[in-house]
Amino acid sequence: MIQTLSIKDARNNLADIVSRVEMRGDEIVITKFGKPRAMLVPISDKKTLVDKFDETFGAWRGRKDIKDSGEWVRNLRRKISLRQKL
Repeated sequence: MIQTLSIKDARNNLADIVSRVEMRGDEIVITKFGKPRAMLVPISDKKTLVDKFDETFGAWRGRKDIKDSGEWVRNLRRKISLRQKL
């Protein structure tokens, strides 16, 4: 069952919401100013989580100039964070 909560309600009841997602399998859409911003969904098992993580790098997987897409993304994130500190 998909439910919608404001970010304020989610913040005030986070422990209960996580328990509902875990125990009952609820999916919770979190809104900010009435617009959907995030979704809490149960994790069925670790393998599913790892598979979804690997899919996020799929856009770079076929490029010949990038041998390890995960390493490439980590380096890019590090460069961006260093720029923001300056």
